Amino acid sequence: MSDLWLGASIQQARCIFLMPNKPIFPSSESEPVSVARLIELNGNHWRKIFTIMAKLVATDLLSWKSVRDDCLLDWVGIAFSVDQIHDCEQTVFIVGKTFEADLPIKKQAVKVGYKQIAYVSHPYVWCPYLDYRQFPNSLISELRACILESKC
Repeated sequence: MSDLWLGASIQQARCIFLMPNKPIFPSSESEPVSVARLIELNGNHWRKIFTIMAKLVATDLLSWKSVRDDCLLDWVGIAFSVDQIHDCEQTVFIVGKTFEADLPIKKQAVKVGYKQIAYVSHPYVWCPYLDYRQFPNSLISELRACILESKC
């Protein structure tokens, strides 16, 4: 079990992302953890991850960049262990295939997408890894519509 948590607390988060990998954190506990600092420490890979998260949670898709840079970690919680997300009422994005044995896709889940696919059964969203090859803008748009319009 991992106690490591990033971003908004489970009680305050608008949604949770269950990630299969952890970023490198600042070495000093007194140093604030921010998206900018995490990108600086982890490079372009984590910039892409945070960008996709922001595009999924931004109220207005056109504001995704300011959401990523200014308030993403105030809006979302990022967990790294299944044990951390039990009893969540908010949407939980289960990222990648790492957690499928512990959290299998439910039979009643709604399939979203064509080439790249996500599945939704509230409160869970099983989605590809947060990389543009696996999670392109077309899937982001379809998934946003499904979640925001309560079709899923």
